[in-house]
Amino acid sequence: MNTTQSNSATKSEFALKPIEVVSVLVACGLVVTHLVLFARVPAFWHWSTPLVILLGLLGADFVSGVVHWAGDTWGDENTPWFGERFLRPFRFHHARPLDMLKSNFFTTNGDTALATLPILLVPFFIPLDTTAGRLIALFVVSVGGWGMWTSQCHQWAHRKPPRVVAWLQRRGLILSREHHRWHHKAPFAANYCITTGWCNGFLTAIRFFPALEWIISRGTGCRPRRQTTAQPRGAS
Repeated sequence: MNTTQSNSATKSEFALKPIEVVSVLVACGLVVTHLVLFARVPAFWHWSTPLVILLGLLGADFVSGVVHWAGDTWGDENTPWFGERFLRPFRFHHARPLDMLKSNFFTTNGDTALATLPILLVPFFIPLDTTAGRLIALFVVSVGGWGMWTSQCHQWAHRKPPRVVAWLQRRGLILSREHHRWHHKAPFAANYCITTGWCNGFLTAIRFFPALEWIISRGTGCRPRRQTTAQPRGAS
């Protein structure tokens, strides 16, 4: 494939789609709506509130790892429903990791925002008239609210970021380039968590993902990582 074809294929990977813009705007709108609803309940603002919000960030990191692991490990771009839209980008990223730097704000965050919409809808069905209900609702909103920016944190880990982002990376508050670099070693089977990376050390120590793979393989006969990369659209 010549350079012109390669550039054209790369651009097609990141062509802006209306659903990506809508997903980001709707997800942001849901977070703001929840904050307004929470603000109307004085009992919401308690000493435990910052702790629950922080736990939500930890939860978002864990969810990012599970989703990333699933996308890297099972199925391929021909998998019904999920293959072309969700699995293919994971494999393409392994083949051309720096191409994601050509993605704009909405194409970077659109799919992640779309995936968090169900999470952000759940708290509307949680009563806020009890302490337990308020804490659960705040935790779920925190998971979705932090989680929707996972792809942005991931992109920053592949580039020289703005100074404030670099400051957050150096202090381990979001995913850093050094931490994420370990994931980009074949067979791409480590450090799946890409929001903050906080969960990676613990999950690696207890062999969480290898254990899941063993259980799934024993139960279904499927083999993990049968396909780890994908070529850009239009590649020959």
